Amino acid sequence: MKKIFFSMLVATMTAFTFTSCEDVPAAYEIPGGGNGGNGGSTETVGNGTAENPYTVEDIKKHGATGSNVFVKAYIVGFVPEKAIDDAKFTAEGCEAVSNVLIAASADETSVDNVMPVQLPVGDVRNAINLKDNPTNIKQEVVLCGNIEAYFGKTGLKSVVWAKLGDKEFGAKPGTEGGGTGITGTPKGTGTKDDPFNSVAANTEAAKLAANAVSEQGYYIKGKVVSVKEAFSAQYGNASFYISDDGKADGQFLVFRSLYLGNQKWTEGLANIQVGDEVVVYGKLTNYMGNTLETAQNTTYLVSVNGKTEGGSTGGEDKPGTGEDKPAGNGNIAIDGTTLTLSNPSVQAGATTVEMVPGDFYTENGTEVTTITLKDGTKIVFDANGEKNGPKYYTGANYSNIRVYKNNTITFEGHKAIAKVVFSCDVDKNKNVNCVGNETATVVIDGKKMVYTNVFKEASGGGVQLRINKIVITYAK
Repeated sequence: MKKIFFSMLVATMTAFTFTSCEDVPAAYEIPGGGNGGNGGSTETVGNGTAENPYTVEDIKKHGATGSNVFVKAYIVGFVPEKAIDDAKFTAEGCEAVSNVLIAASADETSVDNVMPVQLPVGDVRNAINLKDNPTNIKQEVVLCGNIEAYFGKTGLKSVVWAKLGDKEFGAKPGTEGGGTGITGTPKGTGTKDDPFNSVAANTEAAKLAANAVSEQGYYIKGKVVSVKEAFSAQYGNASFYISDDGKADGQFLVFRSLYLGNQKWTEGLANIQVGDEVVVYGKLTNYMGNTLETAQNTTYLVSVNGKTEGGSTGGEDKPGTGEDKPAGNGNIAIDGTTLTLSNPSVQAGATTVEMVPGDFYTENGTEVTTITLKDGTKIVFDANGEKNGPKYYTGANYSNIRVYKNNTITFEGHKAIAKVVFSCDVDKNKNVNCVGNETATVVIDGKKMVYTNVFKEASGGGVQLRINKIVITYAK
């Protein structure tokens, strides 16, 4: 009798515990449970290889994780906006080309049982998205990508390869065109006085995770093998391959490099030619996990055939002095609820300044205009012609500045700014990280940095930027 009573007591306490926990919202699903270890059962059907891909249940129920893993599932729908709760389990009326939903069953209609898949620009997107390929609905597909949070759920991002029926798209890891293919002897340390050769640049970039960008920039020297995209007045940049001897073996891709002096190319300037000996400076990236190259918006020509006309590094080991000079476009990176703007033309120093909205505003719904920080740097918020402009909101559990579609934030530094880091909030109603639109831009001009929450769609409001804190790091 005592054993029966004890069993009933344990069952009652367990039920009470589970019921209480259901009231606590989770910001997003974490593969493997998020509490360390593997979490959940390890009895997966697949192992994530091309020969034995994971299933959706392997990932969602058993906590399978990994990068460049293979997943087999059915295409069941798409997310039309930014919230997965708005998912459509059809191809009809699809206007979204950047994502699809996959599931273990072709007839799945519950968002709890799907994985969102981010489709990168290129062959995979062109072949898989439902707007252009409505007959893909309910078709079986094999995808290779990274298991990461997407739309607040466990999803698949950085997809490099897909197979639909008997057709393959993208670059399959481990096959020709899908690996690094590094050949030759690496030389140099990446400094101005001892630049990388193309092989060393490939080797260093290959150490990076898919789509990661190196923290520092490197000097790279070589002869132009071929020109992928010549300099043009429209974009002001060029893409070309270099190697030690101007031959294809061991070549490295210099992607969208600006001209001499870190300036856009203009009509009348000499264009890049096969056989030119160049030195370039830029950060490195492992694009999509299968293309080693310089990172866009970080790269420019230091010299061509020994000439540096149009700008010089001035003998420094790294370019960028923090002086008041144009720097071009900046970089934007999003990691969970952290948004980072960075200036690729300067090195970050140790001096920082912080802005917390509650230190400047107290009344809910206050319009936000200009904030002057203790060191003299100004942050100017502007509606930029939109009906909704930046405002401060506060409540029991939040205190943030909200920046809406196409609103701008201008940082007027008392010296050049190397980096701005936003700590952002989550819209718990939509389960969305409020880090602004993916189409947002940042433009740098001397000591000024301008962020625009660009939204180009005909309808909708895009993703708000809800700012809990800003930390500005100045250049050396």
